[in-house]
Amino acid sequence: MTSTLLIAMMIVLYACQTLFCRLYNQRYPGEESTSPFVYNVIYGVFVSIVTFAVGKGRFAPSTATVLLGLLNGAVLFGYNLSLIKATASGSYAVANLCLLAGGILIPLFQSVIVYHVPLNALQYAGVAVMLAAFLFLNLDGIVGGRKEKKAKTAASRLFPLFCTLLFLFNGLYGALLNAQQEAMGNTQREEMIIVTFLFTALLGFVMLLSKRGRSSLAAFRQTKSSALCMLLCCVSAAAALNLLMYVMQLVNVPVLYTVENGGVLVLSVMFAVFLFKEKITPFKAVGLLLALSSLVMLSVQA
Repeated sequence: MTSTLLIAMMIVLYACQTLFCRLYNQRYPGEESTSPFVYNVIYGVFVSIVTFAVGKGRFAPSTATVLLGLLNGAVLFGYNLSLIKATASGSYAVANLCLLAGGILIPLFQSVIVYHVPLNALQYAGVAVMLAAFLFLNLDGIVGGRKEKKAKTAASRLFPLFCTLLFLFNGLYGALLNAQQEAMGNTQREEMIIVTFLFTALLGFVMLLSKRGRSSLAAFRQTKSSALCMLLCCVSAAAALNLLMYVMQLVNVPVLYTVENGGVLVLSVMFAVFLFKEKITPFKAVGLLLALSSLVMLSVQA
């Protein structure tokens, strides 16, 4: 029961992060091209500071944690950039489908093949049903994207590449978190987060410097609205990530990532309906039913 409540809290927090990130991007007062780099810097530093406080000032990473953290920081930075590029050059729905599938399948294969984590037949079926749910929840965007295909030019030719990178980066991010916890016996959670996010922030600042030079600091200016959205996004992200690292030692990782991605997607659809007045289409209705069925199937223990 405890793990179920923690996972539910984590899903809500990750869904809030997605929501506030979207609102922040809409309200950011600077150039659109610099927004992702500013986001990476603020997001990375904030999460690191909060995690340092959660760990009561303890920071003694092993060599393995540092190396895995640096690698994961580069993966996280690549994920953020790929998401921006993919949604700018093609269907957001297709990009979303790719990143969610990667977030489930790569950690699933890692856990089952490398770490021999057991799943029962119903849980395997639950993973398959969740992937089908992702397809239905995004099918309107996929179908709509076909109509826009003719209007796309050079950027659209790179869309499959960006989607592939999203699949890989989102999956590798979860797999590297899992690998560090396996290697260190479920210890140094805070150190892994801090190294990952500080390196992401550093990469973001270097990229910002390369684009803006001496005017880089001006890119961090915010309005009250954008600053509030960024703050809420960072708070949600920091709480969700620290909760994720704790829950990973309580629940099978492939089940955890499937439930997390599915739950976040379901809540995102609900946010879209109630906050942004989007309609529930027949495809989305089927997707929601499949996702809820998958969550029930995945809750059945081996």
